[in-house]
Amino acid sequence: MARSFELDWVLIRTNTIKKVMVIAVVGLIAAALVFFAYSRFDLSPEARARQAIERADVAYQEAAAQPLPPRWRGELLQAAEQLNHARSAYAEESWENAEGLADSARSRFAALAGAGSHELVGAGQFFSIEGRVQLQRAGQTQWETAHQRMPVFNGDFVRTARDGSAEILFADGSLYRIAPNSLLEIHHQKSQASPGTVKMVVGRINVYTSGTSSTVTTDTVSTEIESDSRVALDVDPDDQATTVAAYQGGARLRNLQGVEVLVSEREQVAAAANGTFSEKRAIPAPPVPVQPRNNAGFDISRRPTIELIWRGRPAGGQVHLQVSRSKRFVADELDVDAPSLAKDAARLQAIAPGTYFWRVAALGKDRVESEWSPVRRFRVFASSPGQFLEDQVPPELEISPPQQLGHMFILEGFTEVGTTVTVNGEEVELDSDGHFRKAVEVFEEGWTDLVVVAIDPSGNRTERRERVFVEVY
Repeated sequence: MARSFELDWVLIRTNTIKKVMVIAVVGLIAAALVFFAYSRFDLSPEARARQAIERADVAYQEAAAQPLPPRWRGELLQAAEQLNHARSAYAEESWENAEGLADSARSRFAALAGAGSHELVGAGQFFSIEGRVQLQRAGQTQWETAHQRMPVFNGDFVRTARDGSAEILFADGSLYRIAPNSLLEIHHQKSQASPGTVKMVVGRINVYTSGTSSTVTTDTVSTEIESDSRVALDVDPDDQATTVAAYQGGARLRNLQGVEVLVSEREQVAAAANGTFSEKRAIPAPPVPVQPRNNAGFDISRRPTIELIWRGRPAGGQVHLQVSRSKRFVADELDVDAPSLAKDAARLQAIAPGTYFWRVAALGKDRVESEWSPVRRFRVFASSPGQFLEDQVPPELEISPPQQLGHMFILEGFTEVGTTVTVNGEEVELDSDGHFRKAVEVFEEGWTDLVVVAIDPSGNRTERRERVFVEVY
C-alpha cells in the first residue's frame, strides 16, 4: 500500500524569510564571482592560449570585412600570418608563445578594423627605410623588422641599427627622419587638427613639420616645433643631454622646471640632464657642392686624381667633409672623414672603382656644425682606350599615379641608375636600383602639374608631368 505524505503547517516570520533570501542571493553572487575570477584569472596556460587565439580570430574577421586601402592589405596579411604562427605554436603545446603571438596579431587586427577607407592607419606610416630598422608594438616584447608603408601606433617603439635609418610620415603631415643608432616611442599622436608628440629616448631625429606643430619630448626637455619648420634633436647616449637645432622655422623648449627657451631659424641650444639650458648659438649655412657635377664618371686609368670643390665656407672657418660608398655615411664605413678642412677643395687619389657619395658641412663659432649639404655622387671606373661611345639616348623614366594624403602627394617612380631626378626642381634620392619616392606638398587649390625630370650623366633629359587636384573645403 502506497504511503501517503502528510503536510505539517509551520509558522515562519516574514523577517526570517527575507534574511534567508538575502543570504541565498549573496551566496549565489559570491559563488558567481569566485567562478568568474577562477575562469578569468586562473586559466591554465593552454586555456589562455586558446582564448587568445579565439579573440584574435574574431578581430581578424572584423578587420577583413573592412574596405581597407590596398596599401594596408599587406599589413592585414602579415597579421594573419602571425595568427597562423600562433596556431602552430598551440599545436606544438608552446602555450606562452602562442598566447603572445595571438595577442600581438589581435592588436594589429583591432587597429586595422577601425581604419575603414582612410589612407593612413594609426599615427602614421614608414615612408622610407634603409638598413636595419625594427618596430616593437605597444605592450609587446618582441621586435619585428619594419618595412615601407607599415603603420605605427600610439605606444609603439622604433629603433634603428648602426646602419639603419628611416622616415615616418605622420597623419598631421609631419615627417620624422630617424638617424642610425636611435630609439624613440610613438608616445602620442592626435588628429590632423592637433599637434602630435613623440618620445625620443636616444639618438638623432630631423623633424619636418607642415601645417601643424609637433612636439618631441625627452627625459630632459619638451620641444614644441612650429609649423613649417625643420628642426633636429640629438639625445646624447652618455650624459642624456638634448641638443635642439632649428634650420628653418623655430621651436620652443621647456624643461621640467617650467623654464622656456625659444630658438629661431639657424639657432641651436642644448639642455643638460638637469634641465639647464646653454647659451643659444648661431648655426652657419651649409656649403654648396660645386664640382664634380652630380653622377659624374671618372676613369682612374686615365685620371687617378679627383677634385671635390665647394663654396660657402665661413670666413676664416672650416668645413667637415665625408666621402662614403654608402649614402647613409655610417661612421665605420667612411672612406674619407675630414672634420677640420680650412679650404674649399679636396683632392682624392687612389680610389677603387665604384659609386661614391660625398657631402660637406660648415663649422661656425664654437664648432657649431651646419646642416649637411645636399649629397652628391660620382662613379669611378677603369677601362681601356676605345671603349667609350657617345650616349645620346634619353634615360628611361616611369612614374606611378600619385597617392594623395590631403595636401600631400606621394610620387614614386623608376629610372636608370646614375641619373639625376628632380620633382618640381627639387632633387630626389635614388636607391641602388633606380627607384625613388618623394612627398610633395601642394597648397594651391585646383589642378597642379608635378614636373619630374631625369638627366643622365651624358646630359640626356626625360621629362614627365603628373596632374594632381587639391580641393579646399
